[in-house]
Amino acid sequence: MAVTPPRDAAAVPVLEWRLGEYAARPEPLTPARTEAEFGCEAMAADAANPPLWVIEVPKPLRLWASTGPSPSPELTTTRALISVQAMSDTGPGNVLGCGPVLSVELAPGKYALRGQVRSAQYTESGVPPGIEGFAYRISELADSSCPKDLATRGIHDWDGQFPFTVDTDLDLNADGRRDLRVEYQMAFTNPGTRLLVSEAYPRCLRVVADLPALLRPLPTRTHGFSDLRLGFWQLHPVDGTGGRIVTEYDGKYNASTSAYDVSRFVRCREGLPGESPAADRESERRCERWLRINDGAVPSELVERWLGVPAYRDGLESPTELAGTRAKELLRALDVERVLWRIGAARECEPRAGQRAWVFGLELHAEHDAPQAWSGEAFVVVRQPRGQPARVSAVLDASPCPAADVPSDLESFVDAWIEKPWSEARSAASGSPGLRAQHLRLKRARAAERIDLPEVSGCATPPHAPAWLWTARIPAPPEHVSSALTYLVIKRSAGGFVVDSTTEVRPPHCSW
Repeated sequence: MAVTPPRDAAAVPVLEWRLGEYAARPEPLTPARTEAEFGCEAMAADAANPPLWVIEVPKPLRLWASTGPSPSPELTTTRALISVQAMSDTGPGNVLGCGPVLSVELAPGKYALRGQVRSAQYTESGVPPGIEGFAYRISELADSSCPKDLATRGIHDWDGQFPFTVDTDLDLNADGRRDLRVEYQMAFTNPGTRLLVSEAYPRCLRVVADLPALLRPLPTRTHGFSDLRLGFWQLHPVDGTGGRIVTEYDGKYNASTSAYDVSRFVRCREGLPGESPAADRESERRCERWLRINDGAVPSELVERWLGVPAYRDGLESPTELAGTRAKELLRALDVERVLWRIGAARECEPRAGQRAWVFGLELHAEHDAPQAWSGEAFVVVRQPRGQPARVSAVLDASPCPAADVPSDLESFVDAWIEKPWSEARSAASGSPGLRAQHLRLKRARAAERIDLPEVSGCATPPHAPAWLWTARIPAPPEHVSSALTYLVIKRSAGGFVVDSTTEVRPPHCSW
């Protein structure tokens, strides 16, 4: 275990406090670069060095401190701890409390306060994400009230331009206790909602969701955590449509994970309705079609938890999977060798019958690397059989479904295919439904010089079966909704290329 560099005892500040007053210190906690350096035992072993802060109390009082509000492990890979230890002229005394939240009784005297944060993610600043120091309160021994200020810790009001609001209109886990809903502005164009479960002192408040969405309880709510609606305000997901859209989902508190799940997709709503109801409805239809084809989000949070929180790996993977040497080497590097990671490209592979798969490219930053320099890479594969949860299934040195390089003659093949009459073009088509009608549409558009900006890009497929996506825009008349893009999926055939299928929605494995 690495030894923490000695600190100057004379430079240790005394923590200021007022009886019963909630306060917070924004200074970053001490980073732990490996798993062995992180934990209450590691902080106790550091007792010979000066602490971050010293507390002095003149009479028996209670110290409450929190690195929170405590997030669910389902929401973050960053973990933090705080500890308090008695001090005397003869040396360090007993550790009175340690954890993400602590509540300890202090006799008159002096105490050392230490804090620690652990994240395996790489940040250019070197400061782990999501932790802004700690909150604390010194109060009478009988005071066990939970501070509501904790609910909004770390949330900013953008210099008063977007004040946040706190409501107690939900009972997320159906225990009869009112929980908290904080509405705030994540950015100038994205509202956010933080949901917190109210728990007994000293834990007080635990985050179960922090989403770039607005949450509304419905009048039909009967179980506290049921019948909630999440509305995500975003750019229209269909290429070429433009504008803002609100995508709505059902949501439910998941007792098994102690987190809040975004579940069934409900509908799309035009975010900025125009003067044409028909155009708005067409925009919503395109959004709904896109979301139903691209069902389920890319499971990046699962990969982040698997990489960053060793204690939760057993619950995320099957015991028979990940037995490969590369997976063991990667986890050892992250947990023991001070290697940090950042997810680079994440791409969905071509769907197979009954299963989806994603590949996450990792940039691995070793301790000796210069800033923004990477000494290694790895590819984490996630698979999801139909009806089952996604799982990390392999770690590889190369992607099993890289984006195919575009042949130089592919665009000219598509141009020639469009120019031919269908009697000749169908010999280079797969017979997929809609190809004949799409060929006629493209042929007419080419004759009218209405095909804009055609391009070809690679899709994520096995190296032995490459595929490509031809994309173009056919402008709609001015009185109609803005035109979406037209897609042709091209594959190899014995004689060269074949137009495999057509779609108005970009296939997931051909996403940028």
